[in-house]
Amino acid sequence: MSAKILIVDDNHEFRKMLRSYLESQKLGVEIFEADNGEMGVAKASFVRADIILMDISLPRVNGLAAAHQIKSDNPGCDIIILTMFDVEEFKKAAKKIEATAFIGKNEIYDELIPVIKRCLKDRENHQFKNKKVVADEK
Repeated sequence: MSAKILIVDDNHEFRKMLRSYLESQKLGVEIFEADNGEMGVAKASFVRADIILMDISLPRVNGLAAAHQIKSDNPGCDIIILTMFDVEEFKKAAKKIEATAFIGKNEIYDELIPVIKRCLKDRENHQFKNKKVVADEK
């Protein structure tokens, strides 16, 4: 079963660029998109996304509120905040909702893939441990 990544950003061109970049990295993931916070919450629940790439400035529901809702519905989900706003207040809010990472959109090409790979590896290790526990119990 491949991991699922959900891109939540209101800028269509940015989502398109980010999807293309992720696909070029051959991560073996399924990629989904949402264009506002409300749709991000709904789609994260529907597809059971493993990793959310969340913008902060979104229509309807801002990214931090959407991330908070997603984390309460799916605590094991990794949320990576992608934003143009390198503001300490946003970083504190991201930490409060237990976001996995806070990455400036200008740093995506340097920082995003290593964070995603770490999330995927952690997820794989967690699944292996769970399978081993079940096997040991038999």
